[in-house]
Order: sequence, then structure tokens, then C-alpha cells
Amino acid sequence: MLEGLETATRSIALVALTTCAFPFSIGVFTLIAQRPPRWVRAGKWAYWKPFSWAQIFLSASLTAILLPQVLGVDPLLGIISVVFGVCFLVISMVFYVMAFRSPGPK
Repeated sequence: MLEGLETATRSIALVALTTCAFPFSIGVFTLIAQRPPRWVRAGKWAYWKPFSWAQIFLSASLTAILLPQVLGVDPLLGIISVVFGVCFLVISMVFYVMAFRSPGPK
């Protein structure tokens, strides 16, 4: 019973880890194109550099949180990785706030 649950949990973590490539590719696209993708809400008003770094740090945080579970590493290393993942997530949120801030009066 527990083996099936462990296999299902590992499969879900692998699928989530695979989806980490999506925000990473959006961040790289934004850095190369120097603009947010057209389908992003408020894309006209978003600053492209913080938006791209927010996407890249989001991908890094999800990877740091999920990778130890997939690899089955030592619990201490897993805890350290989760701490780094949460730090990356906070950095990503700061970049999101910077990307969609109001430009202010001119």
C-alpha cells in the first residue's frame, strides 16, 4: 500500500518538475525578446527585466523544492534544498512586484 503511494507521489513530483521548464522558458524568452509575451496581462505596463527574472527564480524555487523528493536524497540535504527553494520563491515574488509596479507620474 505504501509503495504504491510512494510511486504515485514520485510520479506527481516528476510531472511538477517537468512543468518547471515552462516558467524558465518564458523567462529566457523575455530576456531575449526584451518584452513580456503578448498574452501576459498588463504586458504593456510590465517591466520586462524583473518579469523575466521572476520567472527564472520561480522555476528555480520549484526545482529546489521538488528535486530532493524525486532523487530521494538525505533528509538534511532535502531540508537545505527546501530552504533555498523558499528563498528563491521570496526573491521571485519581489521581482513580480517590481515588474508590475506603477511607473508613477512623469
